[in-house]
Amino acid sequence: MKNRKHQVLLTAQKLFIKNGFAATSVQDIINESKISKGTFYNYFSSKNECIISIIDNAKEETDLKRRELLIRQDITNKDILIQQLIVRMDVYKERNLVPIFLVIFHSQDSELRDIIKKNHYEEVKWLAKRIVDVYGAKSRKCSVDSAILLLGMIQQMQHPWTVKSKEVSTVELVNYVMNRMDSLMGDLVESDEVIIDTFVFNHFYDEVRITKEHVIQLIQTFKETNEKELKLQEIELMNFIIDELKSNNTRKFLLETVVNSFSNTMNNTAQSLEIKEIASNIWQVIDSLS
Repeated sequence: MKNRKHQVLLTAQKLFIKNGFAATSVQDIINESKISKGTFYNYFSSKNECIISIIDNAKEETDLKRRELLIRQDITNKDILIQQLIVRMDVYKERNLVPIFLVIFHSQDSELRDIIKKNHYEEVKWLAKRIVDVYGAKSRKCSVDSAILLLGMIQQMQHPWTVKSKEVSTVELVNYVMNRMDSLMGDLVESDEVIIDTFVFNHFYDEVRITKEHVIQLIQTFKETNEKELKLQEIELMNFIIDELKSNNTRKFLLETVVNSFSNTMNNTAQSLEIKEIASNIWQVIDSLS
C-alpha cells in the first residue's frame, strides 16, 4: 500500500509539472494512476493534500539525513553544515521539487502558498540555529540575517543564466558560499546593524499569548541566574517591573518608560540578547494592556 501511495504521488507530481496545479484534476490523477476514486481518497482528502504530502515527504527525508550527519559529530564542524545544506539540494533535485514550487507560486491557492512560506521559514530558522552552532554565541544576534544571506547566495548562483558558462557542482557551490560567509561573519558580528530580529523571527508563527506571569517568570529566572553580574540599580529596575506586572492596576505608561532602560541592561555582554528577548515579551504585554 505504501509503495502504491508513493506511485500516486509521483504521478500527481508529474501531472502538476506538466499541466499546472490548477489545470490538473483529481480525476486526471486517478486516470493516470489507474486507481479508483475510493483508493485516491483513502490516501488523500484532496488535491491539496496530495501536493502537501510531496513537500512533507521531502522535508522528512531532508531532516532525517541532516540528523544522521550530526550523530557523534561536533556541532561546530563547518564541514558537517556544508553536507547538511547539500542534502536538501540533493533531495529537491532527486524529487524534482523546484518545478513543484514554481507551480505553487504561480497558483492562486493561498493554502499552498502558505505551506511554501512556512517551509522557507523553517529552513531559515534551522540554518540560523546551525550558524550559531558553527560560529558561536556571538553570532546569535545576526544569525537570521546570515541564514538569509547564505540561502540567497546559493539560490542566485543556481540560476541557469548565472552558471550558463560553467557547470558548477552542488559541492563546489556550497563550499564557495560558505567561504564567503566566513569573510562576512566577522563584520556581521561586530556590526550593530541587524535587519531581522532573531527573537521576533523565531516566534513569528507562535500562537502562544505572552502573559504577565510568563514575563515575571522570565525576569526572576534571569535575576537568579545572573545575580553576581547585575548592578544594584539593574536589580531594582527588574524588581520594579515585576511589582508593576503583579499589580492589578498595571500602569502602562510607567512600563513604557522603563522598558527601554531594561533592554539596555548588561549591554555588550553574552546576556544582552536574552535581555532584549525579555524586553520584547514586555512590549507584547504592554500592547495587550487596555
